[in-house]
Amino acid sequence: MNVKYDWNEWFFLISSIVALLSYLPIRKYFTPTTVILIWIYNLSLVSTIDYFLIATPFKAYYFGDNPTYELSGALFHLFMYPCASLVFLYFYDKFELYGKKTAWYILFWTAFSILYEWISVKNKALVYTGWKLSYSIPVYPVAAIFLILYFHFISKKLGELPNQKVY
Repeated sequence: MNVKYDWNEWFFLISSIVALLSYLPIRKYFTPTTVILIWIYNLSLVSTIDYFLIATPFKAYYFGDNPTYELSGALFHLFMYPCASLVFLYFYDKFELYGKKTAWYILFWTAFSILYEWISVKNKALVYTGWKLSYSIPVYPVAAIFLILYFHFISKKLGELPNQKVY
């Protein structure tokens, strides 16, 4: 495991801290159970997809300085994606961005995600070895739709439990 810290590791660390700080003010909006389920969902989904695309035979990209797994990449997976997903769900639910508003909201987050991915590539935090930025364009909306569906599913299930607050 590579533990050398240069700019790309700092980029991951700063991104993860920003995501965590974005989540902290809204953390009480969700029940602890919802947070845990969303966190596990994100860790499972992102780790599975990344492992699938990073491993043989695809080797489409890697994080950091080299193709080996880096500690900074693990921290990024652990904090960045779950916190960003919870922020995404917070605005979606709090401002009731349902129906046609959902499509616009997903489009906005897709554009933001593409921009962030591009910045990650420019900072050499994400290195393409076969992947192209354009491949990510359909991935982000699909991921957002599945996240929203999962959020509705767990909200409905948690709402059936006594004394459970669901937003």
